[in-house]
Amino acid sequence: MILVYEFEYVSNNNVLENFLQNFADESKIEYYITKDGCKISLHVRGDEDILIAFSDKLSNSLPFSIFLKSTSVNVANEWDNDKAIVVQKCEIYIPFTKKALNAAKDEFNPFVKNEIGRNLDIYPPLVFTCNDKSTEYKNSFKDAFSKAVDVIANGEKINFKTLNGTFCVSMIKKEAIYKDDILIMPSDLSFVDKIAVLEDEEVAILASLEKPTIKAHTNLVFSSQYPNFPRFIKLKLASDLFLYFLSLALFKKGVKFVVLEAKDDRVNTSLYFKQEIRDIEQIEVCALKSGQNIITKGTSFTTPNLLKNIKTLKKRHHMQFAATIQELELFEKTNCGIYLSLNNDDMIMLYNDKDGVLDFIQVDFEDCLSQILENIEKDDDNGRKLIEKYKQNFPQIYENAKNISFKNKNISTLWAAAAYLLGFGDNLSDAQRKLFENIEIFGGQKGPRIDYKLTDENSVKTSLNERKFLRSVMSFKLAGTDDEILSFGIAESLVYFLSDFADKVKDDFEVENILLMGSLFGSKTISNLCVKHIGVNHKVHFNKELPIEL
Repeated sequence: MILVYEFEYVSNNNVLENFLQNFADESKIEYYITKDGCKISLHVRGDEDILIAFSDKLSNSLPFSIFLKSTSVNVANEWDNDKAIVVQKCEIYIPFTKKALNAAKDEFNPFVKNEIGRNLDIYPPLVFTCNDKSTEYKNSFKDAFSKAVDVIANGEKINFKTLNGTFCVSMIKKEAIYKDDILIMPSDLSFVDKIAVLEDEEVAILASLEKPTIKAHTNLVFSSQYPNFPRFIKLKLASDLFLYFLSLALFKKGVKFVVLEAKDDRVNTSLYFKQEIRDIEQIEVCALKSGQNIITKGTSFTTPNLLKNIKTLKKRHHMQFAATIQELELFEKTNCGIYLSLNNDDMIMLYNDKDGVLDFIQVDFEDCLSQILENIEKDDDNGRKLIEKYKQNFPQIYENAKNISFKNKNISTLWAAAAYLLGFGDNLSDAQRKLFENIEIFGGQKGPRIDYKLTDENSVKTSLNERKFLRSVMSFKLAGTDDEILSFGIAESLVYFLSDFADKVKDDFEVENILLMGSLFGSKTISNLCVKHIGVNHKVHFNKELPIEL
């Protein structure tokens, strides 16, 4: 009897192939592996009872991965092992496998190696230090983790060394002031819904093989108990065996959450291993309703050869566009690249195999907000009246606008300027943060239509008209539009603008794919809107294993 297990795996990092090879070798079953694009197939042959036992064991052992999209098993008639691939060694560091965890759990041994992937050169002892007194643990490590948890449970801090770096670990305190996007680690997956609002797919991602961080907003119950706590946080589960055994000890102690902050040299208690290593960068992931998982930060699960082949270009948007086309193997297609960044200049681009990359729409405006407002006032009589009315209703905001200058020329900076004029913060950074919070927590269906116009509507190589955008936002503010509704409208209207533009370039240039890149698409709401509206008429792509902003 022949069975074929098929896996849709959207990465070339060799993790799944190595797992399947190792698992089949240990099972001592006849097998071979084939690969066709994203489809990896494990072919096995044997008696029916052997294959049933193999299937049961595989289903219990197969790790969930953010790159694994689907699985199936079928009966086959042919055994064609001439098509077998030679499985390349996996060079990716994996937090921990089920097999490694089973080997480590009796002694709480964080030094156990994974059977696949790259392993780090670390080994005992584990050292617990308090007030300059150190204790080394070389064989059994349970007491070391218990001591660390006793420190945390007593309301104190401890510097805790992991493969992702050294964190200062402590319990959440009501009186403490934490920065935005503070990193929180639940001691068990079952506690996640007690702090944050998450979709089912986000909970699954937290527990995946890659153990990424995700961004979430706190729920109403937690927010009412901790009114000073940031509305948006980052969540992660244990991303190596050191944090896993700390979490296990925390769970047994009744501690549900801990805060992970940067190492604090003032703290005199620590738990660490002696070797100096290069910290493994943890990836951050945004999960979309479509089932796509966007890597917003980190390359630790990216195929090494893909990283080596990325061309370093002067302009970030060109580098990201070229890397994305390479990753998705779209060099023979006509593609529209939409690069929207929180940190770099934006650009909407076109690529085809004849002309290469062409820049279409950029975002360019004056260096200071006061100059834009002066230009609005000079535009026409309606602009003059709008500015006059805004001065009367919001005199302090308008006066302080004289001090607002811009570092980057992108849509997110324009959004920050709009948020400042809406009174969301005393500076661009705070105002922008509040705008994004409003966008993410908005519970309605639609917002007002904000004007996104081009300086030259008859040309594709042009710039966004910043004056019409701000005029539109200010008009809705004067009309008394609710802040959250208006914030959502700013994001939703951008997506409608991008969708209309995608339709235009599809008709004019026969564009086949829309590639969405840049850190602005790290917003779950914005990316979901893009898939929903642009995806009606177009093939919408994000990076698969590269982060959306390099």
